[in-house]
Amino acid sequence: MKITVKYVCTLPKIGNTPSVTLHCGNAEKYYIKLIDNDTDTIVCTKGCCNGETIIGERQWYTNWRVEVWDGSATKIHTEYFNPDGKVVFIKTDSFALGDNIAWVPYFDEFRKKHNCTVICSTFFNELFENVYPELLFVKPNTIISNVYAQYYVGASNDGNIKYCPSNYKDISLQRVASSILGLPDKEIVPRVVIRKSQIANCNKEYICISEFASASNKMWQYDGGWQHVVDYINEMGYEVRVISKEPTELKNVVNLTGNFSLDERITQLSRAKLFIGVSSGLGWLSWAVGTHVMMISDISPQWHEFQSGITRLSNNKTNCVDYSPTEPTSCEKVLKELSILLG
Repeated sequence: MKITVKYVCTLPKIGNTPSVTLHCGNAEKYYIKLIDNDTDTIVCTKGCCNGETIIGERQWYTNWRVEVWDGSATKIHTEYFNPDGKVVFIKTDSFALGDNIAWVPYFDEFRKKHNCTVICSTFFNELFENVYPELLFVKPNTIISNVYAQYYVGASNDGNIKYCPSNYKDISLQRVASSILGLPDKEIVPRVVIRKSQIANCNKEYICISEFASASNKMWQYDGGWQHVVDYINEMGYEVRVISKEPTELKNVVNLTGNFSLDERITQLSRAKLFIGVSSGLGWLSWAVGTHVMMISDISPQWHEFQSGITRLSNNKTNCVDYSPTEPTSCEKVLKELSILLG
């Protein structure tokens, strides 16, 4: 008898791993038990005959134990998941800048934990290739057929337990990656490429701001609040540089809106005294380059984004992501925190 077991997920929403093919040369029916070896829990049991393939019900990391039992309830084969020394492919299943920045450190943690070669795809490989030299980066949608295991890291919004063990609304953004990859729940500051020219001294101290996010409900809803912030920063003797892609109507600022490259955004952020924004990719980019973040996010709970290098302002009184507060964070509260940070 020959048993072929593959841990390569190709349909993450269905969770088609592991796949087990039975080659036994007879007409008997056997039973395949797919077991979480860490908890000794049977995930599923399926019947299988010669030449047939059965699939599991997860795409996320599981320390699998695959058992084959015959019709007389005798165990005849056991195989254990073991990525040590093998090649694992991890795919970023999100276009968002913040998601890509947040999750990459866990690809490297997986490599270190399992002593394996990790190939990964992100939508911003240029940010990471030179600072994660032991990861192998490929373009999104690359197909590599001869890897030992394959995972997709993404934020499921439908509670699909086959795709991710936790609903993204119940966990921090970085926990999305660590839970899918079976890693400890710990915050890791991402690394991004910062070129030497990008860390040169700047004669004029300035603060970067961005009013915008990927969705309008993520933005600060206090009427006129951003202009009050700009005016206060100017009074404190700092220049304000607006670095959003979207156009701004703010007055008395250096307008750097538009289609700047990420290299240029890194330059702007790495030299800034502070970045002020909402829950967006620029906040994650600022954190990665080491510039303190003031985040105004009434939509997300305190634990959703990173906890270090940040001043969080929020009227979210719940533990819910996508919360809609009746009143936004007040301008007075924002200016008070600014006075502490800049005082």
